Amino acid sequence: MSLVSGITLLLLLLLPLSAFAGSLEGRTAYRKGDYAKALLEFGSGEQGGAVGTYFLALMNLRGEGLPRDESRGLKLLQDSADSGYSAAQYLLGQRYFYGHGVPMDKGLAMTYLQSASAEDYRAVAFLKLIAKGSRGETRDHESIVATVKRMARAKVSDAQYTLAFMHLIGDGVPKNAVEEVRWYRAASAHNARAAFMLSLLYQFGEGVQQSPTEAFRFMRIAAEQGHARAQYFLGTYYYQGEGTKVDRQAAGAWFRKSAENGYADAQLAYGMLLLSGDGVEIDKAQAVEWIGKSSRQGNIRAREVLRELLTYRGQAVATPMTDTGMSAYNMEKQKIENQLRLEGKGVLLDQGSFGLKFSLPTLYDAYEPKNQATPRPLKQNFQGGIFDIIIRSF
Repeated sequence: MSLVSGITLLLLLLLPLSAFAGSLEGRTAYRKGDYAKALLEFGSGEQGGAVGTYFLALMNLRGEGLPRDESRGLKLLQDSADSGYSAAQYLLGQRYFYGHGVPMDKGLAMTYLQSASAEDYRAVAFLKLIAKGSRGETRDHESIVATVKRMARAKVSDAQYTLAFMHLIGDGVPKNAVEEVRWYRAASAHNARAAFMLSLLYQFGEGVQQSPTEAFRFMRIAAEQGHARAQYFLGTYYYQGEGTKVDRQAAGAWFRKSAENGYADAQLAYGMLLLSGDGVEIDKAQAVEWIGKSSRQGNIRAREVLRELLTYRGQAVATPMTDTGMSAYNMEKQKIENQLRLEGKGVLLDQGSFGLKFSLPTLYDAYEPKNQATPRPLKQNFQGGIFDIIIRSF
């Protein structure tokens, strides 16, 4: 195997909601009626994930910022719903129930509405209404909006969160940033998604005065309620002292909680902490296990780390890490472990006349530099630190 000395491979570790970062900015633009910017942020749909796809569906179905296109809108809505986004499941279920743009299929409608009801209170209200008997699409919609409002005033947190979302998209209520924030705040003590959204709004000063302290406070509220993404974000806040004091042990603990809850980026980050011993005890075997779990979920950066480790060990690596590839990887893991050693904050893989070194990302440049004259686009602020993988001759 021939390698060129001095090659440096940079791997970007994206913070949680890397796809959602663009959609957060897109959501704000959508509420403001800046559809050109919203379209730019949401891209083709894949760029913004299920959330971005949903908003693109709305824009096509409503003719907002582009010619109305029912066919494309329904396809995007289906894609978002099938990806598990509750707002899309609610709207698609509604359309199947009435045969609005699609063939009437009440069985399929119920399937989507029941899935949506776990997170969208409009679906809860709609299912109760169906049980009593539909009075037609227009009157049913008025009843659903009234029910959500009534239950929000009754301090039902899921209804409060849903009402905030309705003020974002203008569903039966005006698009209104003040009301959106008001109902997120009301729901935050008992609704992790509301606390998470409030944290992001405070982090970037969207609809509220920018406040890292408040961003940290609401992120912790969401994390303590078991929100995996919030747990990862909270780990980064502790790691870099954003809105709080630097606490690497707390960062490691929250990365682990998020990793245990299945969040792939957290699994990779926690694995890297275990390799470096930064805030946690060094445990290379567990590190490789966590990075492997992240890889099996499709995390490209985790796959790259494993691929480099295995490739420069002289082993063939399945791409992407298939079950067969992971089986081969597990067989070689112990051999690899024996050749890993630490150098400062980096990890070096000894391979005869070659070495592979990579360092823990600091995560500091995940946030916009305070002295930056021209603010970067929001989604760029979600870019984390880098791994330097250096292959060098001895």
